[in-house]
Amino acid sequence: MKPGCQLDLVGSFTPDMRECDDEAVSRARLFVDSRWFAIDQPGDLADPLRRGVIGRQDVEADLFGLCRDGYTVNRKPDDITLYKNGGGAHLDLFTALFIWRNLE
Repeated sequence: MKPGCQLDLVGSFTPDMRECDDEAVSRARLFVDSRWFAIDQPGDLADPLRRGVIGRQDVEADLFGLCRDGYTVNRKPDDITLYKNGGGAHLDLFTALFIWRNLE
């Protein structure tokens, strides 16, 4: 992984499925679509969490937090960021909200 890269993980959804290794998870700034699902279910984060490679506090934000007014991600050019999408209908709501807010 080169400095500044963004990893988007969208394929795994069970505890025994992984799209990245422990190095990726431990080096990256972690973001998820839903803390409720993405941390405990897909193996990308659930497995390293269970083994102590990362802690729950290492997940900086979920989409609920990122979409709140006033939330800012201060990203440096060399930061590696990882976004784990566990999937869910709430994503449709976020998309609709984004479009609605930007119609003006």
